Amino acid sequence: MIIDALHNHRLYLTLHEEFKKAFRFLLRKDILTVPCGKYPIGRKGTHAIVQEYKTKKRSDGVIECHRKYIDIQFIAKGGESIGVCDKAVCKEAQYEPERDFQRLEGETDFITLTAGHFAIFMPHDGHMPSLMRGRKSEMVRKIVIKVPVSSKSNR
Repeated sequence: MIIDALHNHRLYLTLHEEFKKAFRFLLRKDILTVPCGKYPIGRKGTHAIVQEYKTKKRSDGVIECHRKYIDIQFIAKGGESIGVCDKAVCKEAQYEPERDFQRLEGETDFITLTAGHFAIFMPHDGHMPSLMRGRKSEMVRKIVIKVPVSSKSNR
Protein backbone atom coordinates (compact mmCIF):
# COMPACT_ATOMS: atom_id res chain seq x y z
CA MET A 1 0.00 0.00 0.00
CA ILE A 2 1.14 3.51 -0.85
CA ILE A 3 -0.39 6.73 0.48
CA ASP A 4 0.66 10.08 -0.95
CA ALA A 5 -0.40 13.42 -2.38
CA LEU A 6 -1.14 13.63 -6.10
CA HIS A 7 1.62 16.21 -6.62
CA ASN A 8 4.11 13.39 -5.85
CA HIS A 9 2.68 11.06 -8.51
CA ARG A 10 5.91 11.03 -10.56
CA LEU A 11 7.54 8.91 -7.84
CA TYR A 12 5.28 5.99 -8.80
CA LEU A 13 5.21 6.07 -12.62
CA THR A 14 7.77 3.27 -12.96
CA LEU A 15 5.90 0.83 -10.70
CA HIS A 16 3.56 -0.28 -13.49
CA GLU A 17 3.41 0.49 -17.20
CA GLU A 18 -0.20 1.73 -16.89
CA PHE A 19 0.39 4.14 -13.99
CA LYS A 20 1.32 6.98 -16.36
CA LYS A 21 -2.13 6.75 -18.00
CA ALA A 22 -3.82 6.42 -14.61
CA PHE A 23 -2.21 9.53 -13.17
CA ARG A 24 -2.79 11.46 -16.39
CA PHE A 25 -6.52 10.88 -15.87
CA LEU A 26 -6.33 12.04 -12.24
CA LEU A 27 -4.48 15.20 -13.27
CA ARG A 28 -7.29 16.33 -15.62
CA LYS A 29 -8.23 19.97 -15.13
CA ASP A 30 -11.93 18.99 -15.09
CA ILE A 31 -11.59 16.21 -12.48
CA LEU A 32 -14.16 17.89 -10.22
CA THR A 33 -16.79 18.03 -12.99
CA VAL A 34 -16.25 14.80 -14.95
CA PRO A 35 -19.61 13.00 -14.77
CA CYS A 36 -19.82 9.95 -12.53
CA GLY A 37 -19.32 6.73 -14.45
CA LYS A 38 -16.74 4.38 -15.89
CA TYR A 39 -14.03 5.56 -18.33
CA PRO A 40 -11.63 3.33 -20.27
CA ILE A 41 -8.01 4.48 -20.13
CA GLY A 42 -5.73 3.03 -22.77
CA ARG A 43 -6.01 -0.43 -24.32
CA LYS A 44 -4.96 -2.82 -21.55
CA GLY A 45 -8.10 -2.85 -19.39
CA THR A 46 -7.18 0.11 -17.21
CA HIS A 47 -10.25 2.15 -16.37
CA ALA A 48 -11.44 4.93 -14.07
CA ILE A 49 -14.57 4.90 -11.97
CA VAL A 50 -15.75 8.38 -10.99
CA GLN A 51 -18.12 8.29 -8.04
CA GLU A 52 -19.77 10.50 -5.44
CA TYR A 53 -21.25 9.23 -2.18
CA LYS A 54 -21.79 9.93 1.49
CA THR A 55 -19.34 8.28 3.85
CA LYS A 56 -20.67 5.53 6.12
CA LYS A 57 -20.14 4.23 9.64
CA ARG A 58 -17.28 1.79 10.26
CA SER A 59 -19.83 -0.82 11.33
CA ASP A 60 -21.29 -0.70 7.79
CA GLY A 61 -17.92 -1.17 6.08
CA VAL A 62 -16.66 -4.28 4.31
CA ILE A 63 -13.03 -5.30 3.97
CA GLU A 64 -12.27 -6.19 0.35
CA CYS A 65 -9.39 -7.07 -1.91
CA HIS A 66 -8.90 -7.83 -5.59
CA ARG A 67 -6.84 -10.29 -7.61
CA LYS A 68 -6.93 -8.92 -11.17
CA TYR A 69 -6.64 -5.19 -10.48
CA ILE A 70 -4.58 -2.75 -8.47
CA ASP A 71 -6.70 0.11 -7.06
CA ILE A 72 -5.54 3.70 -7.14
CA GLN A 73 -8.12 5.50 -4.98
CA PHE A 74 -7.97 9.29 -5.28
CA ILE A 75 -10.04 11.75 -3.27
CA ALA A 76 -10.98 14.75 -5.42
CA LYS A 77 -13.32 16.35 -2.87
CA GLY A 78 -14.03 15.68 0.80
CA GLY A 79 -12.30 13.04 2.86
CA GLU A 80 -12.75 9.58 4.25
CA SER A 81 -11.30 7.00 6.55
CA ILE A 82 -10.21 3.67 5.04
CA GLY A 83 -9.61 0.49 6.99
CA VAL A 84 -6.46 -1.32 5.90
CA CYS A 85 -4.98 -4.74 6.61
CA ASP A 86 -2.82 -7.48 5.16
CA LYS A 87 -4.91 -10.11 3.41
CA ALA A 88 -2.62 -12.81 4.87
CA VAL A 89 -3.92 -12.22 8.41
CA CYS A 90 -7.62 -12.21 7.45
CA LYS A 91 -10.23 -14.88 6.93
CA GLU A 92 -11.12 -15.00 3.23
CA ALA A 93 -14.64 -15.38 1.84
CA GLN A 94 -15.25 -16.84 -1.61
CA TYR A 95 -13.69 -14.86 -4.45
CA GLU A 96 -16.12 -13.48 -7.08
CA PRO A 97 -14.09 -13.48 -10.34
CA GLU A 98 -16.72 -11.64 -12.42
CA ARG A 99 -16.51 -8.69 -9.98
CA ASP A 100 -12.84 -9.22 -9.05
CA PHE A 101 -14.03 -8.96 -5.45
CA GLN A 102 -13.18 -10.86 -2.32
CA ARG A 103 -14.56 -10.05 1.09
CA LEU A 104 -12.21 -10.41 4.04
CA GLU A 105 -12.84 -10.67 7.77
CA GLY A 106 -10.35 -9.39 10.28
CA GLU A 107 -9.01 -6.38 12.13
CA THR A 108 -8.02 -3.17 10.35
CA ASP A 109 -5.95 -0.12 11.06
CA PHE A 110 -7.25 3.14 9.62
CA ILE A 111 -5.85 5.78 7.32
CA THR A 112 -7.42 9.08 6.29
CA LEU A 113 -7.45 10.38 2.73
CA THR A 114 -8.40 13.97 1.99
CA ALA A 115 -8.78 15.93 -1.23
CA GLY A 116 -5.64 15.73 -3.36
CA HIS A 117 -4.41 12.45 -1.86
CA PHE A 118 -4.43 8.87 -3.10
CA ALA A 119 -3.80 5.34 -1.92
CA ILE A 120 -2.57 2.45 -4.05
CA PHE A 121 -3.90 -0.93 -2.96
CA MET A 122 -2.15 -4.02 -4.29
CA PRO A 123 -3.89 -7.45 -4.40
CA HIS A 124 -2.58 -8.39 -0.92
CA ASP A 125 -3.90 -5.15 0.63
CA GLY A 126 -7.26 -5.49 2.31
CA HIS A 127 -9.15 -2.20 2.31
CA MET A 128 -12.45 -0.94 3.71
CA PRO A 129 -13.18 2.34 1.90
CA SER A 130 -15.84 5.04 2.15
CA LEU A 131 -15.90 5.43 5.94
CA MET A 132 -16.67 8.56 7.98
CA ARG A 133 -13.65 10.40 9.35
CA GLY A 134 -15.50 11.31 12.52
CA ARG A 135 -19.07 11.15 13.70
CA LYS A 136 -20.59 12.95 10.73
CA SER A 137 -21.07 11.64 7.20
CA GLU A 138 -19.81 13.80 4.34
CA MET A 139 -20.00 13.87 0.56
CA VAL A 140 -16.92 12.51 -1.18
CA ARG A 141 -15.91 12.63 -4.82
CA LYS A 142 -13.55 9.76 -5.47
CA ILE A 143 -11.92 8.41 -8.57
CA VAL A 144 -10.84 4.78 -8.47
CA ILE A 145 -8.43 3.75 -11.19
CA LYS A 146 -8.41 0.01 -11.81
CA VAL A 147 -5.05 -1.07 -13.20
CA PRO A 148 -4.66 -4.70 -14.33
CA VAL A 149 -2.04 -6.58 -12.32
CA SER A 150 -0.93 -8.30 -15.52
CA SER A 151 0.25 -6.25 -18.50
CA LYS A 152 -1.94 -8.48 -20.67
CA SER A 153 -5.39 -7.15 -21.48
CA ASN A 154 -8.18 -8.07 -19.03
CA ARG A 155 -10.97 -7.34 -21.48
